Amino acid sequence: MDDKANTRAHLRMDVVILMQYRKLTSEESKDLDRIQKDEDSDDFSPLSFSLRPFMEGEGKEEELGNIDPFILNSLIDINLKLNLIISAISSGGKKNIFNRAPIQASLSEGGLGFTTGEEVSEGDIFLLEIMLPIFPIAVIKTLGRAVRIASLPEGGTSVGFKFINITEENRDKIVHFLFKKQREWLRINKMKSG
Repeated sequence: MDDKANTRAHLRMDVVILMQYRKLTSEESKDLDRIQKDEDSDDFSPLSFSLRPFMEGEGKEEELGNIDPFILNSLIDINLKLNLIISAISSGGKKNIFNRAPIQASLSEGGLGFTTGEEVSEGDIFLLEIMLPIFPIAVIKTLGRAVRIASLPEGGTSVGFKFINITEENRDKIVHFLFKKQREWLRINKMKSG
């Protein structure tokens, strides 16, 4: 099966998400691995601060066995949300995903489509950062290659990106998010019709 047919087999949904993106220069595009590592290293991740110190150490595992899993998951979720707040506050005015307006996007585990005002050519590579509102909150950084471009009559460009270095773990997070959104959509439609 060809690559185009394979990418269309993914579950794809129109969603509203927080995201930011940056077009790579031609020099940066030559060394994609280094660009990805550099971008990851100077960024606060929601997992930068974690419950790990609380969970590690002598005798702690036995104590965790007595904690209700719901409470433990809630503590982890609160911790991740606090980390996101700390990341947003500590950005020092630097543009980041937390001070962006949500955008409408077409998302699948294989790629992402959205409208932009930037000049984009087929084959351009972008650094994409996407925040998915799932448990635990997922911030996905990946590279995307522009594979579909269409100028819009009202202005702007509709661009379709194919993820070119996304991890399986991040693909799973996207699939989890899309199934969650699909269930919500089905539930809403069922309530409207019945």
